[in-house]
Amino acid sequence: MRFSGRLGPRTGQNALSSLAARLLAEGRPLINISDSNPTRHGLRPEGVLSALSGGGALEYRPDPRGLLSARLALAERFGGEPSSYFLSASTSEAYSWLFKLLCDPGDAVLVPRPGYPLFDSLAGLEAVRAVPYGLEYAHPAGWSIDLGSLRAAATSSGAKAVVVINPNNPTGSYASSSEREAIVSLCAELGMALVADEVFYPYAIESGPGRSRLAGEARCLCFSLDGLSKLLCLPQMKLGWIRVSGPAPEAAEAASRLEHIADAFLSAGAPAMNALPALLGRAEPFVETVLARLSANLDAARAAFDGAGSPYRILRCDGGWTALLEYPRAAAEEATALGLLRDEGVFAQPGYFFDMERDGYLALSLILEPDLFSEAIGRIRRYIDSSLA
Repeated sequence: MRFSGRLGPRTGQNALSSLAARLLAEGRPLINISDSNPTRHGLRPEGVLSALSGGGALEYRPDPRGLLSARLALAERFGGEPSSYFLSASTSEAYSWLFKLLCDPGDAVLVPRPGYPLFDSLAGLEAVRAVPYGLEYAHPAGWSIDLGSLRAAATSSGAKAVVVINPNNPTGSYASSSEREAIVSLCAELGMALVADEVFYPYAIESGPGRSRLAGEARCLCFSLDGLSKLLCLPQMKLGWIRVSGPAPEAAEAASRLEHIADAFLSAGAPAMNALPALLGRAEPFVETVLARLSANLDAARAAFDGAGSPYRILRCDGGWTALLEYPRAAAEEATALGLLRDEGVFAQPGYFFDMERDGYLALSLILEPDLFSEAIGRIRRYIDSSLA
């Protein structure tokens, strides 16, 4: 049997996941300090079940863009017209729609490095090439987009779109005002679309003034992505959205074509769409609750690893749910991650998962319960210290 090459040569577990599965099968308790699933860590807004109980949840009223009541609520909260919003089952599905909209097989889209590995998979499944552009780190100022790398990648690949994660995962960096101007100008110059993933936008931890959403950008064709998965820690609700903006003729043509794509799937569920207006009303206090946990865990990580003369460093984390730990290297990154899992029962995603430029990083999820997070970072410090002895 000859299968599609879109999945790549390997679809099985990596060494770290295989070891974790074996240890769990043996009954070993593990702490996943890279876990990004909020439903496992007690983060949920109040009133979700009551919001789902409306009679509209039992009605089927297909609309390619999603229920009007839901789109009205999005427009009221985030701006724009209700007609500029499209509801999908997730931001992952939204990416697949946009790749279908913008690209023919073999075309390129630009994605940030370091970045979340899901984008390579999503692009590959649409027969699209994910071409990286660089992010650079300078301590303590933080991360910035290598605009020279971005332009070079755009011109050499003929990319149809540039993906900007605002803030990026795992670096936690927001696009600055100067970066925004440069990216929008480049998109307008080269005829590229801007795809802005802003699911982590509300979670500003160390960010200073000057950050802004890319959603609603009118100077180039722009698609902004968001959803309930991060805004209300409800990935199980399976509801995301796209906001289309840009020069009027291009935005109208894009929306018309996107409507055709969305109509072929109609994947957003009626219960979640009907509940959306009520759920959005609970967002502000809930985001503050999550932010308090993120900040507390980041403070705990800095207390454990930073300090004068420490060989460890927590990188600047402007926003999002992840902090990056840079640690002293006594072994290759994969060997360290495997040893940490085997000897201390802590599963931590190493930096190479995110295409960090060199070895020596672990991704720490800041959404864990504070006691569990503190236990995990204590084990990490103990293991790496002992490997250096």
